[in-house]
Amino acid sequence: MMPRLALLLVCLSTAAHAGLFDWPTENRALLEGRPEAFYMHVDRNFEGVSSKPWQGGSYGFVRGPQRQGGEVVYATLHEGIDIAPVRRDAAGNPLDEVRASADGTIVHASAEAGASNYGRYIVIEHNIGGSHFYTLYAHLGALGVKPGQAVSRGDTIGSLGFTGAGINRERAHLHFEIALLLSEDFDAWHEKHFKGSPNKHGRFNGMNLAGIEPSAVLLECANDPTFNLHEHILAQEAFYKITIPNSPGLAIVRNYPWIVPAGEPASPHAWTVSFTQFGVPIRATATDHPTPQPTLDWVRETPVAYHHATRGIIAGSKGSPRLSDSGKRFIDLVCGSL
Repeated sequence: MMPRLALLLVCLSTAAHAGLFDWPTENRALLEGRPEAFYMHVDRNFEGVSSKPWQGGSYGFVRGPQRQGGEVVYATLHEGIDIAPVRRDAAGNPLDEVRASADGTIVHASAEAGASNYGRYIVIEHNIGGSHFYTLYAHLGALGVKPGQAVSRGDTIGSLGFTGAGINRERAHLHFEIALLLSEDFDAWHEKHFKGSPNKHGRFNGMNLAGIEPSAVLLECANDPTFNLHEHILAQEAFYKITIPNSPGLAIVRNYPWIVPAGEPASPHAWTVSFTQFGVPIRATATDHPTPQPTLDWVRETPVAYHHATRGIIAGSKGSPRLSDSGKRFIDLVCGSL
């Protein structure tokens, strides 16, 4: 066990070098190299074998195992991280507070436990380098803030819980995301593609938030007080490129202008947008060729089927990729009002 004085010095050092984002709960096991104590496991039954892998609580394609030939691939994207509680009461209920990861404003607070798979959840808007980013805190036991309220990093905003579909007391955790907003026309898009299905969350519905990997950001912020989120996103690997007609509804170029390289024209016919395999826009370059509809220009070849590697956005056989119906809906969201 670490001596109390040494532990205090570690905590003071971490606080002194805190970067842009801080940990949203008191769980710091990832800093100590103990991911199994940081991520909440998933209950998995695959090919008759039951397991509780902590990896299912991390970010990326870590769920939905399927066998392709002799290989097992994971086809379901987990667009955030599940942080396990540190403290529980005698009945097993979590006792951890949930805190704002960065300074910002509460823009959404859903108190209805059954309104979405997120259960009770909160979205905070952060102005970082002139662009708005969002942190999402889900499966909360209780909310302690209201929309419009300003919060500072470290402020308590709620309590960790187990609300939402498929979450029980044993698997109580905080689902945490750091995201970009894809569209300002989400309500119209949702009505168009999901007519008759109510949207209780406005533009802060999870489908409109493109999440980057939170663990990487939290670890970098803990070690580098000069961490730059824009540069971090620009450094991500492109997985596919789609050329999209220019329009006033293309919010990602307007709201995140740093994804456009210096010297590009302000109003081209179209933008060729590079996305990570998780659907996060990371670069937009201008093109003068008229493009009447979105066009898939390139996708990285992978031994995994396109639809497994791109959360279903790209389909087709190897060497003949195409936008799937789901992919067309996704790009329609990104395009906004054409």
